[in-house]
Amino acid sequence: MTKQVKTVTHQPLMPIKTGITQQQLLDELHYQQSRQVITKLLNKGLISENEFKQIDQLNQQSFPPFNRARKR
Repeated sequence: MTKQVKTVTHQPLMPIKTGITQQQLLDELHYQQSRQVITKLLNKGLISENEFKQIDQLNQQSFPPFNRARKR
C-alpha cells in the first residue's frame, strides 16, 4: 500500500511593521538568556542578591532590553 503525499499550501508570511529592529530582538534575547543564567545562580546560592543586581545591570548595558519600562 502506497501513501499519497498531499501538497501543503500556505499563505506567504507577511512582514509586520513593529518598529523593532533585528538588533533589538537579538539584544532582548541575549538579555533574557543572561537573566535566566544569573537567576539560576542566585537560586542555587552561588551569587548574592547584590551580585545578581550588579550583573543584571551590566547585562542591561551589554544587551539593552527592548522594553526598559517593563519591570523585571
